[in-house]
Amino acid sequence: MSTRAAAGSSTGGVHVDDRLLSPRSEQRVQLLRSELAADAHGGRELYTINGDVEVLHVVSGRVAVRFADRTVSLSPGDALTFPGREPHTWEVEGGSPAVVLWVIVPAPWSGSA
Repeated sequence: MSTRAAAGSSTGGVHVDDRLLSPRSEQRVQLLRSELAADAHGGRELYTINGDVEVLHVVSGRVAVRFADRTVSLSPGDALTFPGREPHTWEVEGGSPAVVLWVIVPAPWSGSA
């Protein structure tokens, strides 16, 4: 398991275009819009982030979030809330690109998590 800290506007992953929507100076929350290619994923290994709460909202496409004990498949309009420190990874499903919003509380760079 690895720990991924969001440096700048990116949470990492493969074939991901992240856009930071919240101000960099905002330490209480981070909001990212990610455009995910059809083969995008968060890595093969489970990881954690430096945040208390992570929310994933699927705008378009389908995304699966894998935890140690389960996998949750999400479709457009679905949202999933979980502890950022819970080991997880994700991948696009269905062979089509996806767009998602990530909300992380507090912002991973704040040092208050």
